[in-house]
Amino acid sequence: MSFFAITKECKQAIDSWSGIQSAPSKENRKHPQGITVLQHPFVERYLGKSHWALPGLWFLPIIAYCFYATNRQGHLGLTAMAALFVAGILVWTFVEYMLHRFLFHLNGGDGGFRKSMLFMAHGYHHEFPNDPGRLVAPPMMSWPLAAVFATLFYFTLGMYWLPTFAGFVAGYLAYDWVHYYTHHGRPTTRVGKFLRRYHFEHHYKNHDTQFGISTPLWDLVLGTFRKPGALINPSLDCDQPQAALKT
Repeated sequence: MSFFAITKECKQAIDSWSGIQSAPSKENRKHPQGITVLQHPFVERYLGKSHWALPGLWFLPIIAYCFYATNRQGHLGLTAMAALFVAGILVWTFVEYMLHRFLFHLNGGDGGFRKSMLFMAHGYHHEFPNDPGRLVAPPMMSWPLAAVFATLFYFTLGMYWLPTFAGFVAGYLAYDWVHYYTHHGRPTTRVGKFLRRYHFEHHYKNHDTQFGISTPLWDLVLGTFRKPGALINPSLDCDQPQAALKT
């Protein structure tokens, strides 16, 4: 068995997928908690899925080490480190927006490798939006991307890369946890309710708007912001999100 061979039901889901612009298929709506994607049980459970808290287990120590190493080098003061940390968060929000809008929402075409990759990267989430094991990026996705961006920061920012990368990773963690919370939390604050509503409109009303998840900043800057409408019934916002949206 290949480590990354997909299951029959995942292959069927890819074949029947009409693209992110379409609603989940009737068959996929029968599986609100998702499907098994990878045949190998270890890879599926530990590399292809992730509990919402697990990204903090490996990325919070990285953030702490970045500050420790920067402080030990003695090149930057606390103010400079804090400024670079905030800059790293801002960079993440831009990367989050650009990946979501211009990569994850590409047209998958009629089939083949491109369609499969786009489905695995993001189409799966639009077909099974409440799968709790795939709302935060699993290790097989987040670790390689972290390595790529760490390399880019190292070669482009020199001695400034560590605190900037720490902010970038912190922004990523915020994104992961906000994303999980919008689908499975019960927000009581105005900010929490706004973020949930904002993200649900992207899923259930218009896939070409509201690309930001942790912040609407770049939607506002780049023209994809739409003011979220009112709920038909606020209680449905958690349990039946599609039914809660006015059209």
